[in-house]
Amino acid sequence: MREQNRWWVVGVFYLSSAVNYLDRFILGAVSPAFMMEFGLNYEQFGWILTAFSTVYMLSSPLAGWFLDRMGLNLGTSVALGWWSLAGMARGLTGGLGGLVATHSLVAVGEAAGIPSTAKAAQNYLKQEERAIGSAMSQVGLVIGMMLAAGIANYAMANWGWRSAFFVAGWLGLAWIPLWYWASRKAPIQPAAPESTGYDTRGILRERQMWGFVGANILSLGIFLLWTNWTNHYFRVKWGMTTAAANQLAPLLQAIALGGSLMGGYGSMRLIRRGVAPLRARRSIWLVGALGMTLSALVPIAPSVPVAVGLIGLSYLASSAASVNLYTMPLDAYGGSRAAFAVSLLTSGYGALQLVSSPLIGWVADRHGFDPICVAVAFPPLLGYFLLKWTQERGAQTLGR
Repeated sequence: MREQNRWWVVGVFYLSSAVNYLDRFILGAVSPAFMMEFGLNYEQFGWILTAFSTVYMLSSPLAGWFLDRMGLNLGTSVALGWWSLAGMARGLTGGLGGLVATHSLVAVGEAAGIPSTAKAAQNYLKQEERAIGSAMSQVGLVIGMMLAAGIANYAMANWGWRSAFFVAGWLGLAWIPLWYWASRKAPIQPAAPESTGYDTRGILRERQMWGFVGANILSLGIFLLWTNWTNHYFRVKWGMTTAAANQLAPLLQAIALGGSLMGGYGSMRLIRRGVAPLRARRSIWLVGALGMTLSALVPIAPSVPVAVGLIGLSYLASSAASVNLYTMPLDAYGGSRAAFAVSLLTSGYGALQLVSSPLIGWVADRHGFDPICVAVAFPPLLGYFLLKWTQERGAQTLGR
C-alpha cells in the first residue's frame, strides 16, 4: 500500500512547484500596475528580472549542494519558507530599488525549487518514470500561473497590487506542514542501478554535464519569453487589457503541460522498449527542438487565436524537450548528487535570463515582440547537436 502511495506523495511534493511559480509569476501579473505607479518602462522591468536571474544563477549550485546535504524535507522547507517571506516583502516596497532587492531575495530560495523536484523524482520514482515526474512539476507551473492570474486580477481590483504578494506568501507557508504529513506515506526507492557515485567535483569535470547546461541555455528562450512577457505581448501586439491578457497565460501553460506529459510518456515508452535512457531523451529533445521553430511564425499570425495556437505549440514542444533534459543528469550521475547536478541546469537558466531579460525589454520598447519570437525559435536545434557532440566526451556513464 505504501508503494502505491508514491505517485500521490510526489504529487503533493510538486505542489511546491505551484508555489514557486506562483511567487514568480505574480510579479509579472501585477507588473502593469506597479510599472504605472513607479513610472517604469519595459527595459527597467527587464532589469528587475535580471537582478533575480543573477542571484538565481549564483545561488543554484549552493541550493543544490544544500539539498543534497540537508535532505529533501528540511532543505525544501527552509528554501520555501525563505522565498515565501521574501515574496511578501515585495508588497512593502516603494520603488524600483526595493523591488530589485526583494525579488532578488526570492531568487535565493527559489533556486532550490527545480533541484528539489529532481531529488523527489530520484527518491520516489523509477528511472523510466522520472520524466513523467518532471512533467508533473509542470502541473505545478500551470496551477501557479492560474493562481497568479486570478490572485493578481482580484487583488488589483479590490485591494491593490501589493496585496497579491501577501496572498501568495501565505499559500507557500501552508505547504510545509502538508508535505511533512504526506512524506510519511510512501517509501523512498532503493538506489537505482545507474547510480555511479559521482561527487560534486566529478560532476563539474564532466564535459557531458556542460553539454546539458549549454543545451538548456540554448532552449530556454521560448520559456523565458512566454512566462515573463505573455501579458505584455498581447497588450502591445493585440491591444488587449491587462486582465484579458492575464487570462491567456494559464491557457498557454495548460498547453505546455500537455507537452510535458507527452515528452515524459514518449521517453518512458522508448526506455521500456530497450532504448538507452539518455538516447531516448535525446530523441524526444530533437522532436521538441523542431517543434520550437514554430515560434518564428508568430509574427505573421493573422489573429489572436492563431497567435495563441502557434505560441502554444512551440511552448508544448519546449516543455516536451525540457522534462527530458532535466532528467538527463539523473540518468548520467545517479542520486547522491541529484539536486546539485540539476542545479547546474537552473544556474544556466539564471545566466541566460541575466542577459536576455533587459535585452527583451530593450527590443520590445523599440521594435515590439516580433523579432524576439524569431530569435528564440532556432537555438534549440543547436542544443541538440551540442548534446550529440558531448555525449561521448564525459567519463563512462551508464545509459548512453
